[in-house]
Amino acid sequence: MLAMYLAYRLFLARDNQHGFNRGVLLGIYVVSFLALPAMSLSENPASQSTAMTLSVNESGWTDVIPATHSEPVWGTILIWIFLAGMIVVTVRTVIVWAKLLAVIRSGEKIIRNGYTLVVTEDERYAPFSWMNYMVISRKDYENNCSAIAAHELKHIVARHWIDLLIAQAVCIIGWFNPAAWLMRDELMLIHEYQADIAVIEKGHDPQEYQMLLIKKAVGARFPSLANSLNHSKLKKRITMMYKEKSGAGRKLKALALVPMLALVLGVVSVPTVRAVVSTISGSELSPGKDTKNLPKREIRVQRFKVTNINNDGNRMTVVIKGENLGDNLTVSGGTLTSGGKTSNANSLQCEMTDGMATITAVFPFAGDSKNSKLTLMINGNEIPFNLENFSQNSRTVMVGGDGDTSKPTVSEIVINGDTASVPADMAIYLDGEEISEADLRALSSGNIASVAVDIQNNAVKITSKK
Repeated sequence: MLAMYLAYRLFLARDNQHGFNRGVLLGIYVVSFLALPAMSLSENPASQSTAMTLSVNESGWTDVIPATHSEPVWGTILIWIFLAGMIVVTVRTVIVWAKLLAVIRSGEKIIRNGYTLVVTEDERYAPFSWMNYMVISRKDYENNCSAIAAHELKHIVARHWIDLLIAQAVCIIGWFNPAAWLMRDELMLIHEYQADIAVIEKGHDPQEYQMLLIKKAVGARFPSLANSLNHSKLKKRITMMYKEKSGAGRKLKALALVPMLALVLGVVSVPTVRAVVSTISGSELSPGKDTKNLPKREIRVQRFKVTNINNDGNRMTVVIKGENLGDNLTVSGGTLTSGGKTSNANSLQCEMTDGMATITAVFPFAGDSKNSKLTLMINGNEIPFNLENFSQNSRTVMVGGDGDTSKPTVSEIVINGDTASVPADMAIYLDGEEISEADLRALSSGNIASVAVDIQNNAVKITSKK
């Protein structure tokens, strides 16, 4: 908001195109708040689970253990300062509002066409308008000051009070931001520009009207909540009365706000800035509060293991099993390093059922699994895998089909792996005796002499070392 306001002041504020400028300022409010999700308040997966501990047990499983941590105290302090500022501005707003309503209630009300005229005996206040009320002193009413009526009627017809409500709400929320207060003042000035032009267009002499403004400049007014005739920046208002209306082409200068917005979004995307915003948004109001009675945060240890490697000479396919993932599975990238060459995965497939996941990563070149390292970004955590461990504990047999669709085609069989890829209807024989899939998993690959696949009889025949 601050960045776009500065661009507005530089390119648009001096132009006589008040209706357009009013729309630009209101648009800055809208864009500023709609841009919040893009400004790192919605965290990406990587920023949610970066604290972790990795451990690899003897069975080859990689355990991902979330690390417990405490938020820094300064984040909580800033939140309390922010809330305190909101409370102070809100209380001041309520006080001003109460005074404004008291003046309206105490005056004599006269119903007019489209508004209510309030004649007050209190001459401390300069003429002002709020919602459909126009408030003037008894003296101005008896003198039949039509210029004042024309001025305040413009505020009512243009519904300037809505702008002021929005601006004050932004000041409450963003009290720490100079742009919140500067934009409110700028909106009020534009309102006065519009009302001044309305008076002159009604046929009133500009010089006489300007003298009226000077005479009324000494009266009290209600800041922020009401449009008052004696708005302070009289010099700018008088100067603007003599300016010619700006041409339509000058409205194109509003496009300068676009690169300014892009620049700010770029700054906020810097990791250091994102970390600060994330720390504040994740802080608690009472970090030192006794947590004995608070529910303990469940810490789920996620487990991953390579269960299959397929190297067909042109590409490498790696299958990984995951456990204890709950309902969350996001795989955002993977890299494979082999023989000094690093490549990104060109295909990532994920299957998730009851917290169990199967991740298939395909890389565009064939690497040597004994000298390869694999890294996947899973649920925001960078998980490394040593493929050499897999090759020492498992054996993969590749079988190619012969094109006959009536015969079963087996693409791969994993021996001594947690996920044997033998089809359920295929028989398994060890030294001529049929064994179960559980027996196959328990079989050590070091004790296997050979593996043969009998596609004709739909069987796998294993010969052990004697």
